[in-house]
Amino acid sequence: MENFELEAFYVPPGLKDRVKLARTLVYEDGSARILLKIPSIDRTFIQSLIHHLREKRGSYLADLPIETIVQVLDEASRRWLDKNYPLRKLALKTIPLITGFSPEVVEASIDAEMKSSLREDMWRALSLEIGNPLYLNDFQYSPQLGGYSRAFGPELIVSIFSENIPALPHLLFMRSALVKSACLGKVARGEPTFAPLYLKTVEEIDPEMAECMAVLYWQGGEEEIEPFLFGQADAVVLFGGVETCRSLLEKIPRRVKTLVHGHRLGFGVIGRQRMKRQELERLAEEVALDCSMFDQQACLAPHVYYLEEGGEVSPKEFCQAVAVAMERLNQRMPRGRITPHEASTIHQLRAAYEFRELNGEEVLVLTSPSGTDWTVVYEKDPGAFSPSPLNRFIRIYGVEDIFRILSSLKPIGPFLQNAAVAIGDKREKEFIGMLGELGVARITSPGKMSIPSMMWHHDGISPLASLLRWCDVEKKDEF
Repeated sequence: MENFELEAFYVPPGLKDRVKLARTLVYEDGSARILLKIPSIDRTFIQSLIHHLREKRGSYLADLPIETIVQVLDEASRRWLDKNYPLRKLALKTIPLITGFSPEVVEASIDAEMKSSLREDMWRALSLEIGNPLYLNDFQYSPQLGGYSRAFGPELIVSIFSENIPALPHLLFMRSALVKSACLGKVARGEPTFAPLYLKTVEEIDPEMAECMAVLYWQGGEEEIEPFLFGQADAVVLFGGVETCRSLLEKIPRRVKTLVHGHRLGFGVIGRQRMKRQELERLAEEVALDCSMFDQQACLAPHVYYLEEGGEVSPKEFCQAVAVAMERLNQRMPRGRITPHEASTIHQLRAAYEFRELNGEEVLVLTSPSGTDWTVVYEKDPGAFSPSPLNRFIRIYGVEDIFRILSSLKPIGPFLQNAAVAIGDKREKEFIGMLGELGVARITSPGKMSIPSMMWHHDGISPLASLLRWCDVEKKDEF
C-alpha cells in the first residue's frame, strides 16, 4: 500500500512553522493511504498571513512586469500538462481517493484547465478585457482618452473555492497574479488538495511570487474567521451554490468589491438540419462528452438537450446513439463514486420514467448495463426545464420547433450559464441572439461545453477587468 502525506493548506515558507495542525484525516482504499493534514488557524495567524501577503505583493508583485507574470503562469500550466510531472502524478493518485472522481476524470479536468491557461490564452484574455496589457505595468498613452491610463488590481483578493471541478482553483490564483494582487483562498472540504499543490508549482518557478499566495482550510461558516477575513480583503471572489454564496455575502462589507460565481445551469440544442445520419455517431459522441465531463458536476454541464424533430434521424434514434457513446466513454473515463442518496435519487427517477414508458407514454429510458453509471431519458418537451440529478443523467427532449423552448428557459434566465447550439441553418443567428437576451453567458458547440477558453466572460462578467481600478491622466502635453 502506498502512503501519502498531504497538506490542506499552503502558506509562504517563512510562515509554515507557525501553522499548527488541528487533526489528520485518513483516506484509504486498499491500494493507497492518504494522511491529510488539516491546519488549526485563528485570527492572530490570519492577521500575520495577510500582513505578509500584502507586504510581499507591494515589494515584488506590484512592480513585476506583466510579461514576467505571464511567463511564470505559462510555465506552471506546462508543468501540469507534463504527464511525468511529479506533482501531477501525486494529484492523480490522491485526488480521486479523496473526492470520488475517477483518475481519468481528474486527469481530464487538469488537462482542460491547463490547456486553456497558456501564454497565448492569457495575452488574448488581457487584450480582450483591458485593451493594452501594459496598462498593468505603468501609465500608457490612450488614444481614446487623449491622455494616459493605468490599471491597478486589488492589494488582496480573498476567494472561497468550490469542489465540483478538481483543477479549477488555479484559475483564481492565475487571475489574481495577472492583476498583480496577493491572493488568499479557502479550499473546499470535498477537494482540499489541488490548490496547495498548484502553489508549490508556482514556488518552484518563482518563489517570490509564491510569497504573495496562500490557501487555507477551515470549517465553512466559521464565525470567528470569515467576517474578519472578508473585512481585511480588498476584493472577494466566491464560488459555490446559491445558499452558500448568499450566506457568505452577508458577511462581506459593502465597500469590498465582490464577484460571485454561483449555481448555474447548462443545456444543449440541436436543430433538424444537424440531425443527419452521416453525422449521427460523431454528434452523439460530442453530446455524451458534454454530459460526462466532470461527472456533470460543473456549472458548464448540460442538464437537458433539446432535439428538433423533422430531421433524417429521429430524437429517439439519436438517444440510442448517445447511449452507446455514453457507455463507450464510461469505459474510457469511468464515472466516480457517488453517495447512497445520489444513487437512490437516480434509481427513483429511472423508475418514474420507466413506469411512464410501460404505460405507453412517448418516453424512452436507456441506462448503463450495471449500476447508475449513466442514464439517458427521452420524452417530448414537457414545457418546463427540469434540472438533472447529475452524475451523467441527461434528459433529452424532442421539440417540434426550437424556438418553442425559449418560454421554458425564460423563468430560469438568471441561472443560465452555458449552451451548446448546433442548428445548421439561417435560424441559428437569430436563435443565439435570443439566448443572449435570456441571460445565457456562453454559447458553444456540442462537445465543447466543458472547455471554455480563457477569453470567456465567466458568468457574463469580465473576470479580470472587474477586479481593476483605473487612473487616468488627462495631461497629454505635460506628462
